Amino acid sequence: MAVSILTVTHGSLGHELLGTAESMLDAPLPLVCRALSVTDASNADELLSTARKLCAEIDQGDGVLVLTDIFGSTPSNICNKLNVSEDIRVLAGLSLPMLIRTMNYPDLSLDKLVEKALSGAHDGIVDCSPKG
Repeated sequence: MAVSILTVTHGSLGHELLGTAESMLDAPLPLVCRALSVTDASNADELLSTARKLCAEIDQGDGVLVLTDIFGSTPSNICNKLNVSEDIRVLAGLSLPMLIRTMNYPDLSLDKLVEKALSGAHDGIVDCSPKG
């Protein structure tokens, strides 16, 4: 068993990030992943119901890490309504470095995978400007 990943993002960002991660790893993703898109036409109650169903579908017994893009936005607000148990953890600020870091540690527990995701996000921010 392993932790599963659900992305809940504006538009198709989550789908695109999962596809990019799979392409970069040149293999199927090592964790069960799903993406839920939020658009202007989306109904928040329906999205919450869908997110709950997706979490139940993909949970293999070790929990679900829910990754959303912007804290305080509609996707984030929906995710935070899911955060009702120790089996579901929610992180905002989804980025490709965060996602790749989680994929590199598929055997970790939910708590440890949260730490890796956070470190991937933090370590992925680099000032590349020349130092003058």
